[in-house]
Amino acid sequence: MKKIDLKNKNFTMKIIAAFFAFIMWTYVMSEVNPRIVKQIPNVKVEILNEESLERNNLTLMDISDDTITVEVRGRRNDVINIKPSDITAKIDLKGYRAGINKVPIKISDLYNAEIVDSSPELLTVNIDKLIEKQMPISVELIGEPIDGYAAGEIDVNPSEVLVKGPRSIVNNVDKVRANVNIDGIQNDIKTTVPMKLLNGDGEEISRLEKDPNTVNVEVSILKLKEVNVEPVIKGNPLVNHEITNIEIEPKKVTIKGREDVLEGVETIKTKPIDISYESDDLDKQVELDLPEGIHLVGDKELKINVKISKNEKNKLEFEKSDIKAKNMDEGLKFKLAESEDDKGISISITALEDIMKDLGKNDFELFIDLKDISEGEHTVDIEVKTPEGVILESIDPKSLKIVVEVKDESEVEGEGEGSEDNNTQDENTEQ
Repeated sequence: MKKIDLKNKNFTMKIIAAFFAFIMWTYVMSEVNPRIVKQIPNVKVEILNEESLERNNLTLMDISDDTITVEVRGRRNDVINIKPSDITAKIDLKGYRAGINKVPIKISDLYNAEIVDSSPELLTVNIDKLIEKQMPISVELIGEPIDGYAAGEIDVNPSEVLVKGPRSIVNNVDKVRANVNIDGIQNDIKTTVPMKLLNGDGEEISRLEKDPNTVNVEVSILKLKEVNVEPVIKGNPLVNHEITNIEIEPKKVTIKGREDVLEGVETIKTKPIDISYESDDLDKQVELDLPEGIHLVGDKELKINVKISKNEKNKLEFEKSDIKAKNMDEGLKFKLAESEDDKGISISITALEDIMKDLGKNDFELFIDLKDISEGEHTVDIEVKTPEGVILESIDPKSLKIVVEVKDESEVEGEGEGSEDNNTQDENTEQ
């Protein structure tokens, strides 16, 4: 092996030249192409193993950011040209569960620069469970049929839909609605329409699957008719009480049905209203007893008022002189028989309390009917004309003994001058 001669002049010069070359290289690298740090924003984050969530009935709902800022360090000439697309940033969702998760970001090394930092270092991801929910389908009718007609029964097939998706969204679905336009139609309609998923505020919800996506709807169009309401009363009030009035509101309702079904229907009865043993007025809501194939239009409440009053008894006293004669021959007169005493006449009556409170003796007329009666002594029945709503229970005595006589000439002439002819003669009883 050849020995290096340190005393060789040429060798020494080479060492010195190499030293100065190193110094120069260091100067150039530090001054001309120095090491720098650069922030690179908008680096896209790739999501790995998202399909593994689906295999576990999970789904990615939200991520705090899909880009990050990466800080790199290196020679200026190397670093200055690094673009966001040159950096690979990833998060791996494998093994994560439902809920809010903090997932670290992994950044691949660069061959010509060093990864110093990233902002953020963790991404917040929201993972939700995938669920299925069977929900009923409701139909909303848009518009109105032609005048005199209304929508009837609605048939939906299928009646339910399977809603699939993230639990937080599925549970926010308030109703599944299908819209059907019936504006201006007169005949039944059959159609297939899509469905909308709505939240509690009526806003449409997306990002969910429906099975099926459409629904078959049949809407019957029925004839309208206005009819009277007939109250049906069941039972009887308390003893000595009566129904005095029945009022129902509204008195008329609008019904709908097939024309052949509505033909001949003029009234609709209520379901029986039981008033058994009632003593006070009755106010209550009632339902209609709708025949098959007939439907009520609208949702008006029917109210009935049954007025119930108590029957009261009373006794009124009259003088025999209060009795009048009717239908007696103009040439006759009558008087009480000598066997009749001075005892008055008593009548017992029954009436509702509202009527009874206003009754007086002047509301009654006591009379005897002397039609076709002849001269002599007779026993005649006492009759009473009562006001409407008053029942005559008894009269005591029931009859009178009277004597019928022929009027003398002066009585006949006096009556002829002072009164007009008429077929009925009313005279007070002579004592």
